[in-house]
Order: sequence, then C-alpha cells, then structure tokens
Amino acid sequence: MILSTSQNIATKENKDTRDNFFKQVVDQTTDIGNEISRALKSTKEITRRASMLSTTAKIEANRAGDVGRNFLVVSESIDELSRKTDDVLNKMKEETIQEIENISKVIKTKSISIQGNRLTNLALTNIRLVDRNLFERAADVRWWATDEILINSLLEENDSKFNDAKYRLGVILKSYTVYYDLILCNSDGLCIASAEDKFRLTGRNFSDKPWFRSAMNTKNGEDFGFDSVHKSPAINDDFTMVYSCKVHEDGDPQKRVIGVIGAVFKWKEFVQRIVHDTPLLPEEIDKTRILICDNDGTVIADTKDRILQQNIQFTGRDELFKKEKGFEIVEKNWHKKLVCHALSPGFEGYKSENWHSLIIQDMDDDSQIRDFSNSDNESLETVNELISNLSEETKKAICEIEKINDDTHVLSLNAAIESAKVGDAGRGFSVISTFMSDLSKTTSSITSMMDSNTEKKLSELYSFISLNSKIIRGNRLSNLSFTNIDLIDRALYERTADVRWWATESSILRALNEKTNDAKDFLTSRLATILKFYTVYDNLIVCDTFGNIIAKGSSNSIGEGNVKEMSWFKNTLENNEKEYGFDTICKQQESGMSTNLVFSSKIHKNGDASDKVIGILGIMFDWERFIKTLFDQTPLRENEIKSTNLLVLDSNGDVLSENKSNTFTFDSDLLHSLDDTKNYQIISSGDSEVIVAHCKSKGYEGFSTGWHSVILQPL
Repeated sequence: MILSTSQNIATKENKDTRDNFFKQVVDQTTDIGNEISRALKSTKEITRRASMLSTTAKIEANRAGDVGRNFLVVSESIDELSRKTDDVLNKMKEETIQEIENISKVIKTKSISIQGNRLTNLALTNIRLVDRNLFERAADVRWWATDEILINSLLEENDSKFNDAKYRLGVILKSYTVYYDLILCNSDGLCIASAEDKFRLTGRNFSDKPWFRSAMNTKNGEDFGFDSVHKSPAINDDFTMVYSCKVHEDGDPQKRVIGVIGAVFKWKEFVQRIVHDTPLLPEEIDKTRILICDNDGTVIADTKDRILQQNIQFTGRDELFKKEKGFEIVEKNWHKKLVCHALSPGFEGYKSENWHSLIIQDMDDDSQIRDFSNSDNESLETVNELISNLSEETKKAICEIEKINDDTHVLSLNAAIESAKVGDAGRGFSVISTFMSDLSKTTSSITSMMDSNTEKKLSELYSFISLNSKIIRGNRLSNLSFTNIDLIDRALYERTADVRWWATESSILRALNEKTNDAKDFLTSRLATILKFYTVYDNLIVCDTFGNIIAKGSSNSIGEGNVKEMSWFKNTLENNEKEYGFDTICKQQESGMSTNLVFSSKIHKNGDASDKVIGILGIMFDWERFIKTLFDQTPLRENEIKSTNLLVLDSNGDVLSENKSNTFTFDSDLLHSLDDTKNYQIISSGDSEVIVAHCKSKGYEGFSTGWHSVILQPL
C-alpha cells in the first residue's frame, strides 16, 4: 500500500489551542442560539401586531353590522393563526434552548474526557517506565548472586577474598550507575564487602533489615527479596529501595545458603526524573501534580517533593484505585481537581504490586461533575449529531411558521376581496388586509433570513468540529508514538549496560583463555543462568576473535560453529572507537519479516579494556516478544484496536516491526516528514484518508537508535 501526503494540519499540541477550540464551539453554538432568539423575538412581535389587527377587525366588523359578518370570521381566523404561531415559537424557543444547552454540556464533558484520557495515558506511561526498570533491578541482583568471585569470598572468608569481592562489586557499580552501593553479607548479616567506601557499610550487620530478612525468607536464589521505598540514614539520608537475593554455594539454588547480596537502588534520582520529565504542556506545569503512591496512598514519588510525607486521600479513591486506569473529578478544599490514575500492566512477570500512578490537575471552579461512564470515547460525533438535530428541528419549526404565514397571506387576500365587495363599508377592512399582507411579507423575510443564517452557521460549526476532531486524534496518537519510541530507547539502553558488564564475567575470560571443555561447559551453564533471570534475551554467545563459538546460553541456532561472517561480529571487532556494538538483523521468513537485535562487546584479557581483545560477546535481544508486548499495551481505544497499525521504522524509513501483516510504502514527501521529532499528517490511501502519527527517537542517556514510531489509523 502506497501512502502519500494529501493534507497537512498544524500539529503542535497546545492546551490554549485545545481549550480555545472548545470555547469556540460553545461560543458559536451560543451565537446560533442568539440568531434564532432574535428571529423568534421579531416573529413574536409580528404575532402581537397580528393580534392587535384581529381586535381592530372585530371592532370594524361590529360597527359594520351585517356587512361586517364575514370580517368577524376573518378576525377569528387571525386569532387562530396567531395562537398557532405562538405555539410554534414557544416550542421552538424551548427546544432550541435545550439543544444549545445539550451541545454546551456535551462539548464541556468531551473537553474534560479528552484531557482526562490524555493525562491518564501519561500516568500509565510513568508506571510502565517504573516497572520496566525495576524488572531489570530484580534480574540484576539474582544474577550477581551467582558471581564466582563473590561466592568464593563468602566460602573462604579471608581478607584477600574480601578484597576480591570489593573490587568485583566496584566494577559492577561502575557499569550500573543506578545503584548507590552493593552490599555482600554472610548468612549472619555481617557485611564482608561493599562497592562504595564513602558509606562505610563494610563490617556492619544488616540481619535486622527488611531486605536481608526478605531475601532469607525466599524459597531459593531464583527469587529476590525487597525493601520498598524508605529513607536510609546510611545512604546520606536519601530515599532508596533495596533488592536482595540469597547467595548459594557454587551458585546452585539447591545447595546451602552462604550469604545475601543487596543492591541499594537510587530510587529518588530515578523516579523523580520520571515524574518531572512527564511531557506536560508548559501552561499545565504550575497547576499539575504528578506522583506515585502505594495502595494506602503513601506518596513514594512526587513533583511536589513530598515523598513519604503525605498520604493521598480523596472521595472515591478506593474505587478509582481498583481500576486499571481512569479519571475522576473530585472536590477538595472547595476546589475541583481532575485526578487521573493508572495501575501497572506489568512487564515480563514483574509488576509493582499495589502501586498507583496519579496525575492531579486543578480545574476551573465552574467545572461540573458529570457522567464519564463513556469517557474512553473522545469522538466528537455526538456533538455533530446534536448539531444535526438542532438543524433539523430549526428547519421543521421554520416550515411550520412559513405554512401558517402562507395561510395568513391567503387570509389577507380574502379580506381584501371582501372589503372590495362591500364598497365604502369595507374601507377599514381594506386597510387591515394591507397590514396583514405587510406582516406576512415581514414574517417571510425573517424566517428566510433565520433559515439561511442558522444553516450557514451550523454548517460552519459542523466543519469546524470535524477538522478539530482530526487534530485532537492526531495529537493523541502522536503522543502514543512518543511513548512507544521512548520505551524502546530506554529498554535498549539497558542492553548496552548489560553487554559491557557481562564481557568482564570471569567464566567468560577463563573459557577464552583456557579453552578447555570444563571451562566451556561451566560458561554455558553461566550463560543459561543469565537467560533464566533476564527473560528479555533470546540467546547469548561467546566467540573468539576468529568467530569460533566457545559457548551459547541456548541451543537456538546462531551460526553453526563460526560467526565471523556475521555483521554484528565484524562490526564490533573492527570498530576502534567503541567497545560495544548494536546491530539490527532483518530476515525474510515464511511468516513474514523477522527482526533480531544483537548487542555485542569486545572481551579483553583479564577484563581490562587496556589489554588485548580475546573475543566477542553477543547478546540476542528478544525483539519480537518485546515489541509485541509494547504494541499490545499501547493504550488504544477499544474500537480502534482492529483498524490501527503500529509500526517501528529504522532510520531509513524501512519497516522493522508492525502489529499487522501489511506492507506499507511511504512516498518521498512522507518520508521527509520523518525528520520532524513528533508530528502527524492526514494522508491518502486509495479512496480513504489515514492519520499518520509519528515520533522520532530522541535517545536516552546518550544511546539512540534513530528509529521512528508510527501509528496509522483510518479516518
């Protein structure tokens, strides 16, 4: 399918613009109501004058005696037509006011729904970022608990081994800067080594700490312990979390426990960056609070810096917390607030149990609490339906008035004929018939003007809403594209840390140096252990500088014996500027295009980058499973899922992954638009139109793929 640019719409999201749109809809609707009211008022005045003519006609009829009998019938007919006109006008006024009020209510409700859903999705992104990162932390500590050097230090317990453990922990800490410190304790809780000197944790006993007890209470070394967010006096009185794991003899979870390793995570530094980097619009920042709390409402992350200092309470909190995501308008201290909430969907089996992501935004005091039972539907079709109803009701009423006016006109002609028949006695009726004719003409002019003016304004309003409906949807989808590419960048950045650290693993160095079967077998078991904890990987492979495979973590086919011709191997070995590489490998399979990501690193003798290169480590990221989860968790509306295409493009605009098996080709103009950081366009696709929402990778911590996240959705 060839997609080509057909229409450009201004895509910069701005709350003032969005609010101005809803204000314009209300203002235009009110203007239409005023237009109708003016016409009704004028018509009402004509009806009043017609009633006066009726009274005059009765007086003339009585004065004329038998000659005026027919004119009495005319006056009664005028009365009847006036009453009918009044009834139509009153009904029209009542229905018009009701329709105008309905449109205003619906558009205000839609405004809140759109804002609520937008902030809810941002809250969901925040908790997804937390879970993805903490999944890595849970994997880290379990892997480090199997490190040979750390295990030996706990078994032999001498200063030399303690120093080895300290050095090893220091190397880890240097690669994983998200931790304050790494603590290695024996089974009694005594710290025999730590990575960071400044905290002076070595020699302290941690047996009474929750993280130590939590680890010791786990079933085996395949589980992890945990101490939730707390203020740690030992770590500069800062907010930390600690992940922990039992250390078993020989790294075998079936053997005896010889100690516990604890990883002190920089919780505040990590999570405050997430809440403060939430992409609010500039004008929203001062009136918005972003936080994460536990199930009791205790704040554990906060743009207002009230971590562990406040318990969030509001009416309806418990019900909102039960929902996966949603929002409510609550009133607190006489002010209304929009409270948007999301629970974590989890990642690779890890889930922040009973943690809640909240975004709380001040609202205008005149905001009314309304029914948001259908709040997931941001479509403005309901508004357009109401506008169509208003148009139809207006036309119907005008037709009734015109019909009555036609009868009035006929009546004035009959009155003129009767007055001519009776000569001088009917002279007064001649004047009355002339007035009736003039009033009929005026009424016709007013209704014609009302019909044309309201129809024009209603048509303009309909078009205005339809256009802005596209803009609102385009902004929402481009925000979702931003979230997806940001999650990709962050996940792949973690892989670069993993591959560089694992390249210093002692079992890898021994297998490459000794090349004995025992060393290779032991390395194979170590690589398999990594795969068990880091479920985002499909395989790990260690090879020498000639491409010969020394060991693999899985039996999955990655080169049969030698990988020297594979691009990832050659690119890393020949790169003199970087120690690690990142390659995308696309293969055509029967089921379609398959994408594999390979992160690779040079392995140096003794793990020292200044020594010669003795091999290459390649880790195969399970991209297909990762991207499927990402696509599945993209918060689309329920009615959008089947019709929406989610794609990831490489830096050249070629499709790397998509949620549906379609083949898209982008024309040169559309590809050029990918240079923008974030945008959307309306493009032609055959006889229909499609929104193409896009965001380009901005990178994370210096790592960037240069890729693009694209969402295609038919209009």
